[in-house]
Amino acid sequence: MSAKLKFAFLASLIVNVFLVGILLGEIPHHFEEGISREERMEKAIEALPEPLRTQLRGKMKRMREDSEPIRKEIQEAREETIRILVAEPFDGTAYDRQVNKIHELYGQRAKLMAEVVKEIAEDLPPEQRQALAEVLKHPPPSSSR
Repeated sequence: MSAKLKFAFLASLIVNVFLVGILLGEIPHHFEEGISREERMEKAIEALPEPLRTQLRGKMKRMREDSEPIRKEIQEAREETIRILVAEPFDGTAYDRQVNKIHELYGQRAKLMAEVVKEIAEDLPPEQRQALAEVLKHPPPSSSR
């Protein structure tokens, strides 16, 4: 087997492993049983008194709008990471730079979301903060279908 063929095989193998990892990481999100986080959030919001309900919906909308540019940047950074991964020759420094950029963008988005959750929580009594906390948790795995 020639060196070029070995390298092409190795690059293909790495890309496939990377893509399988992405797919396996996303599969649980697509097959979660029960209602979605958004549906649970809406149900929790409906239980709140009207002035608070309107305020909470406004803050949630602002959070989605404010995080949309970051979401787009994350998608672009992922696509660039894939391009770097398959480029010849492989540039490990550029790859590391892109991965760090993705982590930084996730951090920015998490910080934005944490600030909005804090604003929301400041207006809620303890039992409603507990309900908000439950909604924000990942849904537990279902024991039966």
